Amino acid sequence: MKQITATEYLITAGIGFLVGLRLLGASLGLFYMAAGGACIYFAFRNDHFRLFTVLPYVVFTEVFIRNGAGVTYVPYLFVEYLLIGVFVIMLLSKGGSLKLHSRCALPIFLYAIVEILDMIRAHDITYARSMVTNTIVLTAMAMWASANTLSPRLTAHIIKHLALAAVYLSGNILVAHFTHEITYMLVSSSESTNRMAPVQISGYLGIGSSMIFLYIMNEKYKQAFIVHLFAFTVIVTLMVLTFSRGGIYFLAGVIALYALFNRKEVGRFAILLFLVPIGYIIYYYAMNATDGKLEQRYVEKGDSGRTELVEAGFTLFLDEPLAGVGTGNYGSEILNRNLYGVESGAHNEFVRAAAEHGILGIIFYWGFYAILIFEFMQRKKQQRDMAFYLLLLFSLIIVHNGLKIAAQPYILTIAIATPTLIRRTKKKQIEFKQYIPAPTA
Repeated sequence: MKQITATEYLITAGIGFLVGLRLLGASLGLFYMAAGGACIYFAFRNDHFRLFTVLPYVVFTEVFIRNGAGVTYVPYLFVEYLLIGVFVIMLLSKGGSLKLHSRCALPIFLYAIVEILDMIRAHDITYARSMVTNTIVLTAMAMWASANTLSPRLTAHIIKHLALAAVYLSGNILVAHFTHEITYMLVSSSESTNRMAPVQISGYLGIGSSMIFLYIMNEKYKQAFIVHLFAFTVIVTLMVLTFSRGGIYFLAGVIALYALFNRKEVGRFAILLFLVPIGYIIYYYAMNATDGKLEQRYVEKGDSGRTELVEAGFTLFLDEPLAGVGTGNYGSEILNRNLYGVESGAHNEFVRAAAEHGILGIIFYWGFYAILIFEFMQRKKQQRDMAFYLLLLFSLIIVHNGLKIAAQPYILTIAIATPTLIRRTKKKQIEFKQYIPAPTA
């Protein structure tokens, strides 16, 4: 991880605030697509440093372009198409020298083929196409990451700008809090997110706050502890005020996993305890800002029907175990078979894979994650821990509500492309650098 200065926090938040003011109007979309074009240019040049400087901000602007910017001419899946283009270009640039250090590429590639072939049974081809597009994004990025290793310097650079992208997004959201009085209700609040989708915003801020949490816990950056803590407090507060609980779950999961990995280090737990009063300050402020509605929202019983949707998905799997019900047909089938009262997405990609593609969905999609877990466990502590934090974030997002946001495959790409270059066995150390592409600077 690379240090983030107070100046960098202020600049990115300020740029986000200016973007959130909508000063450019609909022309913002042109600048957005130009930034995407720059990413394509960097991909052709294999300039990973500049690519991963620009790309996270394009990814984190996705939700604003979709919902709050007043831009109607940018395709809804623009970032997904961009990611496919960028990573396919970089894959093709390797020519015939493609050597994989991870076996996870094969099952997700086969799963993508199953998704594409199963489109012939789709009830709604447009919806099915969006499902397949997201699967292709994950496949392209996983294949590239499986054939490349990121140097420690580049990895630190990527994580730094991933955290700063969340600060940039927070600056955008702050426009709503500074320009008008927000009326909170017991539902997710787009008014508090500057007219952006609150569930997606909660997911993005959950990722960003988790990255900054890791900065706080890193003794290497203790001189900037207060700066990181302030940024963390602002992001978590904005995340709580979305009234979408997902981001809080994601951050809590990373904190719990961090505590597990560092359970023998007393000093780290002292810092964790220091976060308790910060949590109280956030709670106190949010309760006052929402006239107490926040507590009512967060103590609401029920899981928005997610348990019933999971049960419906496994019922579909048991009814159609061999081939499933076809790509994108989960929602219509649970309604047609009286398994749920309305047509709804699965809100869980593991369940959707089983319901729509049967046993092959389980073997290929679930197998992809099983291989990742096994490979991550073989790594040395530093690479292992970071990989599992990112995998946990990715998995919680797809399990909690099946979100399709571009940040998901992005963070998983970082996890896959940072393998340990020395594998240790009980008998001896085996160097296998010759099987791994040279780290990208």
